[in-house]
Amino acid sequence: MVMVLSSIILGLKYLFTRPYTRLVPEKEPPFKTETTRGRHVLFMEKCTGCTMCQRVCPADAIQMVKVEGEWKMNRKKIFPRIDMQRCTFCAMCVEVCPTGALAMTDMTGWDMTTDNKETTMYMPYQLTPPEGHKLTVTKQKWIPPPPMFKPKPKVPPKKATR
Repeated sequence: MVMVLSSIILGLKYLFTRPYTRLVPEKEPPFKTETTRGRHVLFMEKCTGCTMCQRVCPADAIQMVKVEGEWKMNRKKIFPRIDMQRCTFCAMCVEVCPTGALAMTDMTGWDMTTDNKETTMYMPYQLTPPEGHKLTVTKQKWIPPPPMFKPKPKVPPKKATR
């Protein structure tokens, strides 16, 4: 009975309070931190065309496309094309990139808002660092999440005695 009354009182308390709504951009800027995962940046001179970013992407937002030109590190001349409409901004592509060719900026969805779906597909040469935005997640800055379970201490095997 006490639990039911406390739930009703809590519901009535929040029924008469104003909801919290962020007024972006009229009164405050979009919320960003030092590790905000936003739009991707591709350093084409570092990319080897290994397709690891494409393989690891859970949303299938990365396709490898051919880019003409001479690329010292990438003889296959294939680079990632990223569909921002499909991307979940999980940064797995940044984590798995062996050369650090992919990074993420603090350019969030608010900055990339568009009416045209065709502009959400970023070709490799369009993935340059945007002006006024900083790199937030790179291979060097990647911080893996803590383990869910504590690892068990390793017990050395017992030696057989005769």
